[in-house]
Amino acid sequence: MADAIDDYFKITERGSSISTEIRAGLTSFLTLSYLLLVNPKVMGEAGIPKEDVVTGTCISCCLSTIIVGLFGNLPFVMAPGLGLSAFFTYGLVHRADPTTAVSWQKAIAYVGISGVAMLLLSITFLVERSMKYVPNHIKLGTIIGIGMLLACIGFESANLIKDGQIANMFDSSSWEIWLSLGGLMAVGTLSHYNVKGGILIGVVGVAVIYWAATSSFPTSIVAMPVEGSFLKFDISDFNPSIGLPAIATFLLVALFDCSGCLVGLSMKAGLITNVAESVPGGTWALVASGAGTMIAACTGCSPIIIAVECTAGILEGGKTGLTALTAAFLFALSLFFSPLFGAVPAIASAPVLILIGSMMMREVGQIEWAETRVALPAFLTISLMPLSHSISNGVWFGLGSTILIGLSTHKCWDRLFKLCGDSEEEEHNAHVSFRVMTPTGSSPATRPNAGFRAPIFTQSRGGLSGGRYGRGRGASDEEDATRPLMMTGEGDGD
Repeated sequence: MADAIDDYFKITERGSSISTEIRAGLTSFLTLSYLLLVNPKVMGEAGIPKEDVVTGTCISCCLSTIIVGLFGNLPFVMAPGLGLSAFFTYGLVHRADPTTAVSWQKAIAYVGISGVAMLLLSITFLVERSMKYVPNHIKLGTIIGIGMLLACIGFESANLIKDGQIANMFDSSSWEIWLSLGGLMAVGTLSHYNVKGGILIGVVGVAVIYWAATSSFPTSIVAMPVEGSFLKFDISDFNPSIGLPAIATFLLVALFDCSGCLVGLSMKAGLITNVAESVPGGTWALVASGAGTMIAACTGCSPIIIAVECTAGILEGGKTGLTALTAAFLFALSLFFSPLFGAVPAIASAPVLILIGSMMMREVGQIEWAETRVALPAFLTISLMPLSHSISNGVWFGLGSTILIGLSTHKCWDRLFKLCGDSEEEEHNAHVSFRVMTPTGSSPATRPNAGFRAPIFTQSRGGLSGGRYGRGRGASDEEDATRPLMMTGEGDGD
């Protein structure tokens, strides 16, 4: 049996083990378990009974995660997007203009239609094909931006950041902050020593301490599932001016969230080594999002996307679909044990989210920051995700700025500016290059390696300009090895 599971999920081939995959699935689930408490609160304000939302969340998460794990063999967990839940409640049902507000039954119908559209786009491979045309710096920026977003969520869950400001850490209620920071140091230390189950230990440890300190241990463990919102959507009197923008919002946000997470989490799991590669089984993650959203609409829940919090399970070693199936099994159990899992406080997962955010920053060095056409879109992608609490906003601005700056810096403009400028004066501009070289007499063995490149700065009418790297005109390896540290003026007068 174990060999059959190993062969099907390619566990050994991907450098993992069955025990590691199960532990990773448990870690992902516990990190996400706060959704069983938070999502019903948000959706409940729209008028949907909270018990129905809990049941709908468990069912849609379970079935969609089974799809991505069993058929895609990916360690991802599918879950409702809280941003989409907030849009459902405050952007449709309780929008500022009451004349354009809709009932939750109509809003849930918009969710279902967006799920159908997502499913059709996925099975026709349109999404996967379009991802090949997304620039690498946007993909890298998405990975980093997701890490910063996770860290922001962690800081807010730890109550360290409130309303954009650092909270008072020395009043009587600040003990929760210190508990989270202590948990962060604990999981960081366990991660440093590669302790198996370190993240799981951190989540459970902080949760138990919190329960003990607040005397809030779960009073009940088992509860029968309730589902009174099944197939309650209303598609009568469809208003295109309200319905179409709502459907487009649900679809595009889910699409960009899933596309960004698909690349970022696959890199983290080692399923791909370069952002330009196609993710094996990636189409199934998008299919799971579409199918899960349709199921969510039938059970009174918000759209389903790839849960970025499942990075915790990937960090624990999850690399295959067995991680996803473990989490799916636990979501199924949650139908009957929701009081227990829903009691896990947000501050228990905060240390894990902050740690993951720090680890996802390592991709920064792969972006060509010296090239403005790359740096600006990448920066917008990275910064807007945590600032707006939206992955899709960062991707939108990153792609849009890439297109605009690509047009404004096209080679045709280079030719135009050259024709309009003073070419004769440009030819006589002096060039000043600064080279870093070893002292005279040093051997090639002790000088910088052959791949070392010192910056060259060019003197022009606008001042010193950089961004070009090399050894300078005519400089050979041998010359670099014997010349002292110096500044040379190179130009027509030399």
